[in-house]
Formats: sequence, structure tokens, C-alpha cells
Amino acid sequence: MAIKVGTVFNYLQLPNVSKFPFVINKRQDNIFIQKGLFVYTKSNEGFLIGVIEEIAILNEYFTDALTIKAYNNNNNPNILKGLFPSDDFEFAIAIVKCLGLIKFRSNKLDEIEKVQRMTYPASPGKGVYIVEENILFKFLGFDTEFGLNIGQIKVTNSPAKINMNRLLNKHFAVLSISGGGKSYLTSVLIEELLSRNEDYGTPAIILFDVHGEYTYLKNIPELKNNIKIQDISYFQIGIPKLSVYAFKKYQEQISHVQVRELSKYIKKLKKEKKNKYSLNDLIEQIETESDGNRSTKQALIGWLSELGRLRLFGTQENPILNKIINKQQVTIFNFKNEISIRKKQIIVDYICNRLFNLRRINKIPPFLLIVEEAHQFCPEAAHAKAISKHIIEMIAREGRKFMACLCLISQRPKKLSTTALSQCNSKLVLNIKNPYDLKHLMDSSEAITKEYASMISSLGVGEMIIMGNAVNYPVFVDIRKRNFKSKRDEISLAQFCLNWQNEELK
Repeated sequence: MAIKVGTVFNYLQLPNVSKFPFVINKRQDNIFIQKGLFVYTKSNEGFLIGVIEEIAILNEYFTDALTIKAYNNNNNPNILKGLFPSDDFEFAIAIVKCLGLIKFRSNKLDEIEKVQRMTYPASPGKGVYIVEENILFKFLGFDTEFGLNIGQIKVTNSPAKINMNRLLNKHFAVLSISGGGKSYLTSVLIEELLSRNEDYGTPAIILFDVHGEYTYLKNIPELKNNIKIQDISYFQIGIPKLSVYAFKKYQEQISHVQVRELSKYIKKLKKEKKNKYSLNDLIEQIETESDGNRSTKQALIGWLSELGRLRLFGTQENPILNKIINKQQVTIFNFKNEISIRKKQIIVDYICNRLFNLRRINKIPPFLLIVEEAHQFCPEAAHAKAISKHIIEMIAREGRKFMACLCLISQRPKKLSTTALSQCNSKLVLNIKNPYDLKHLMDSSEAITKEYASMISSLGVGEMIIMGNAVNYPVFVDIRKRNFKSKRDEISLAQFCLNWQNEELK
């Protein structure tokens, strides 16, 4: 049964097609009307659903300054209240932002036929009712049966179950200031994906863990069989798998003339070594070759030797990527012990290229690639400063066609590539305060207006707004608690200091 909470009325040139006001009923049994509540009213076009945007209290008795003066100066305000019952003049009004118009199938109030834009205002005098939970889920586009449970809708406390296909297939971004809860939310999403029934279908998950925040998952008995951790200290790029242009990409100082010469040496080496050679073998091949310009050879030896000092290249790929990527399993590349941004970008570029190529030829299952600190690997700056930028932007543009899904996580949206961010059709935004970051968000997404930007800056820890392809309309959500906790999260700064002191004393 629909619960009536008020009546539409005329106020400040409202209602119009985008907003309508209503007077809140004074007596509400166990119902607290507040900002963010979803309500509906019957208009000439159908059922108009909206969300309460503002609430104001009006009292005609206290609009006159002389009345307030008399009230304050009177020694016995109860007598004044008896003569002028001010409480009877007080009423609350709510301003509702119209979201959409719903048509029910065969006049059944539990089966939505379609949702459309409103073209006619709500009618004054009509009742306003709370949207029932089952209708709200369908209206917002939630998947109550197979969805990922990320938390509760604010105000209503109803479960927010996001459809996996809508969230992942067109890419998404998780954005917030440092300490805003990005990693926490990502852990919740990983828990949901790993706990899905195998019959529902779940992609493989590849995670670039810059700070080692997700390695605790391997210690969770319920998850450890689905978690693989690859320490990039032992990562190796197979030289035979690299084209001559890959050398140019990883060592941009190599000129086009040198690239042409390098191509000749690689062809000869492949015939002699049968695709089993190292970077040192290639350098030796150049040194011993009698043909070729001496200065060109010396330059190539210098550039390749500099690459060799990265200790990143070997005779074969390690790990072999197509053998470690499996559906409904998480492969974590742990970058915690690596500080060289160039080395990290080379690794990310290589892995992303290999994954995308393997996916295009269907050698690995559909995957979700999660890039932590995405502004490091796909910045808005020039390409020369980010080796991995091009491939990440390519996956953002074309990955959807091959079921290669992308998640970008960043605390600095302004420093993140606009091209990549604009291709993330869903955005899970936690607290962001920097005005430049907020402006960059608005420039990259039409869904983020000035109004939403101001709301984002006031979000608390554990609160977020989800918008874009994952939902039909932007909705505020309280992120649920993780099922599995990291021991690191339970230790305070003071305890860390004490632990360090005790270790030093030993």
C-alpha cells in the first residue's frame, strides 16, 4: 500500500517540468522525511518519480520582526502562544527534483513498461507517496537477483545491487581523495565478483597493486584458492616476443635509422637462436656484426645496455600470462617494492598489450583490468612521459568489443587522461574536494553537474555517488562493510610506531 507523505502545491513558480514542491504531512507514523528520499506523484502523463532535493520549514507567525520582538520580550511566552498558536502556522515543504516518468504495464503498479522524460509538470493538489522498494530497484536499474551488493541506498537503506554487465562492460572509474575509501570499495567489488555463483558468469580479474594493499586477500581461507600474487621483482619480459618497435617505445632515444638497423640484427638472431635469445645476445650480435655504420652500432649498444640495467628482460616471459589468467580468479601484480616509475610503466604497458592481444584472439577469458593509481600509468601529460598511456587508452576505447573491461582508480582525476576517463561510462565517486579535480570530472562526464560536484565534495568516508551506465539515475550509496578485513587496517599509527620501536630494540 502506497504511503502518502504530502501534497503538491504552488511555491516560487513551481511546479515545472524539472521540479515540484509539496507540503509534508505533519503526522507520519514511523516515517522520517529527509533529503534523498525517493517519492512519486500522479501527473497528467503518468507516475512522476523524483528525489527530495531540499527541505524547508516555514512559519508565517515568525516572518514579522515585530512579532519576534514581542515573543522574545514577553516574560511568559506561554501566554503569547495561547493567544497566537505559532505551532499551527508552521509547516515543512520539500522540493523534489524530477527524475523520470514511468508507465506501468496493464495498470499494474509493480510492472514497469517504460521510463521516459517528463514534458508536463506535476499537478498541485495531487498526493505525494514514497516509492516502494521493488519499483525503486527497477527504476534505478538495480539487479536484485544477480547484482553486486556494494552497500545500501542512502536514506532508504535498501540494498544497492549493481548489474555486473552494466558496470563492467563499458568500463568504470573509482575516484576519491587519498583515504576516501577507493581501495576499500575495490575490495568490496572483488569480494562480490569472487563470491558469485559460477553459473552466473564472472570474468578474470587482473589488478595492478601499486602499494601492496590487496595482498591480504591471499591470507583469507575462503578466497586464497582464487588469488594469485605476482611480485614484479621477478617479472620478466621475453625479448623474442618484442618487435623492433617495442624497443623504440621502451627506449625513445633510438632513432628511426637505428630502428631499421636493429631490425636487421633481430632477424639474423632469430634465425640463429630460433627465438631463444636474450638482450645480451642481441648486444653481442651487434658488436660482432661486421656490416653497418659504427656510430649507429655504438648508439644501439648504449641504448640496449641501458635497458638491460633495468633487469627486466630475459629469454622468455615470466610469468607466462596466458597460463595464469583464469575466470573468476584474481591475479595481483604487486608493485610495492618497485620505485622506478619508468620500470613500472614498461611492465604495465607490456602486460596490457599482451592481455589485449590474447583477448582479441580468444586465448584468455574475458577479463577486468583494475589499474590502481591510474594517473601514474595513463596521465593527461604528453605521451613521452607515460609509456603505458597509449595501450590503456586503446583498451578504454576498444576493449568493450572484445570483453576486455577496464577499471581506473585515481585520487587525482585532473592528472588522469581525459580520453581514458571519458570512456569510463560509469563512475563511482567518493569524496573529492579539489576544485580542479571536480572541474575535470565535469569536463569528462555530462552526468556530473555543478550540483553533483558540490554534493561530492561533502561526502563522508564510506559514502559515494554512482552514476553512468551502471544505473539509470545517479544514486548515493553507503558502502557496505567488507566481509574480510586486512590486519593492517586494524592497526593504528600509534601501534605502528610502537611496533617499529620494539623491532629496533631487538
